[in-house]
Amino acid sequence: MANIAPGSTPALTPGPVPPLGENGCRESDYGSDFSEGEEGIVNQLLEDLRNGKPAVTTHSSYTTTPIPAPLLESLLASVEERPLRPDIGASLTAGLTEPSSPAQQNSQQNVAIQQAHPPEGLLSGAAKKPVPIHGNRARDSDAFMSNPSASLNDISYPDLSHALTSLERPQVAPITDPTLPNGAPHDTDTRSPLERFRSFPKKPLSVTDLSSGAWCELQYWYILTRLPGGRKTRTAAMKGGTRVHQTLEDQVHTTIQVNVAAKEEAFALRIWNFIQGLRTLRDKGMTRELEVWGMVHGEVANGVIDEVSYTCPNTAFEEELQGGWFQGETTEDPKPRFSILDYFQPHRRRVYLTDIKTRASTQLPSGTALRPARVQLFLYHRLLSDMASGKVDYSAIIARYGLRPQARFSDAFMAQIGDLHDEVFFDADSEHESLPSTPRSPRYGPDTGYPGSSPDTSAHLAPPPDLLRYRSIEQLIPLLQSELEETFPQGADTIGELLAVQYRHRDDGRIIGNNSFPNDPEALDGYLKRNLNWWRGGREAEGVSIEEAYKCRSCEFAEICQWRKDREEEIVLGRQRDR
Repeated sequence: MANIAPGSTPALTPGPVPPLGENGCRESDYGSDFSEGEEGIVNQLLEDLRNGKPAVTTHSSYTTTPIPAPLLESLLASVEERPLRPDIGASLTAGLTEPSSPAQQNSQQNVAIQQAHPPEGLLSGAAKKPVPIHGNRARDSDAFMSNPSASLNDISYPDLSHALTSLERPQVAPITDPTLPNGAPHDTDTRSPLERFRSFPKKPLSVTDLSSGAWCELQYWYILTRLPGGRKTRTAAMKGGTRVHQTLEDQVHTTIQVNVAAKEEAFALRIWNFIQGLRTLRDKGMTRELEVWGMVHGEVANGVIDEVSYTCPNTAFEEELQGGWFQGETTEDPKPRFSILDYFQPHRRRVYLTDIKTRASTQLPSGTALRPARVQLFLYHRLLSDMASGKVDYSAIIARYGLRPQARFSDAFMAQIGDLHDEVFFDADSEHESLPSTPRSPRYGPDTGYPGSSPDTSAHLAPPPDLLRYRSIEQLIPLLQSELEETFPQGADTIGELLAVQYRHRDDGRIIGNNSFPNDPEALDGYLKRNLNWWRGGREAEGVSIEEAYKCRSCEFAEICQWRKDREEEIVLGRQRDR
């Protein structure tokens, strides 16, 4: 016996086929599906029938049952018209035998048996018809025994037409488009991209959403509709860029785990991070990963700025821009000109925005490849400028996120925030001494004194004041606004108009180069008007132009992009016309 490794599945191989005819000669090319024991049973039945001894004979695990002579004679007559293989007789008499034990009887039920059709002329009369062999052989034997005069011509088949018509109609596979990934079905959703992917309870629009169309609008549509979660496939290049960004952030901030119990606490934690970012900017002159919120053409949007600092990315270029602004006297809203004192007086310092990109090569992008980064920084500048100038409607943002502004944070959350920001605690002694003697305290809410009672009595009956500040988003928003006023004392004018993209190597994070350019609000409005028209369902997504077809080389949807195929056909037809 072969050794079988534990847990493995033994392979079942067919054994040798015994000889079927006399003297060990095979009489047919079709072979036999019967075992040696089953052939012995058939041979014994035929031998007993020739000798006139239809007696009960036990062989192996099967038992032959006495069968009426007329039935066996008709069976034998159909078989003995010409020399037959014993296995043909076995196939006809197998239904007349039953297992000798209950275990064997159970093992014979619900078994699908496949038969090979004999050659034409092998059987005559009714024997040429296929004989139905059912799973339960005992019931077939009882049917034959109940009608001794039955013959093979009397076999009937049940009418299954009614049962077949009552079955459910098979489901038809959806129509597929070969231009879609893996033959994906047609997208039948008629809602706009904004309704499908950026409406509550899903997240609002992000700067990435709005700027991705500057690279390829159709590619971003494929990402939203074809990839899990509507996110780009994480490649090795993207993971390398994430590591570089995390390393830069760790140089400025220390990440601390804070447990939250509600979505209001999670959003409050984002506000605290923004507040801490502004304080880091004032203290160290630079902060990273600063999240901003605002309204973009009536839509709530947010983004995360890679770097905000007081360092001008290109001083000479900024002076050139400022000189250009003041050379044109017809400018309706000239930009204020800053002097060297701006860099030494905190209340007059300017803030600059920088976006960090990682690359595998040392060659910097140019031309249309810079467009997404420019749109991205234009959006960051607008969102932060609106926050600095106090134009943001925070109630609309809170409502878009589905938050309850008055929901109180849990004590556990406040304890964690208190470990990081002492200001959330009132000084109990000083606050108690400074409690107003009037019947109503504006800081701690309405008093509980009775009408006509003295101030001392009212203060005595009042509940103890809450010694925690900023216990809800509603209470946290004023602190956010005061921090903005302190960081941007001149409002939006505190933010410099010169923007920069810094390129770092993906492997070691070293700086490869910088690209600086001025903010362009008019260009941003023109782009947003067209891009939001697609987001709102006003038009279909569009691919790149022929001049920007190089972008398709790195696109994972290039093989199924119908836009690309149409442009290729246009080129071919154009060349044919030129000939």
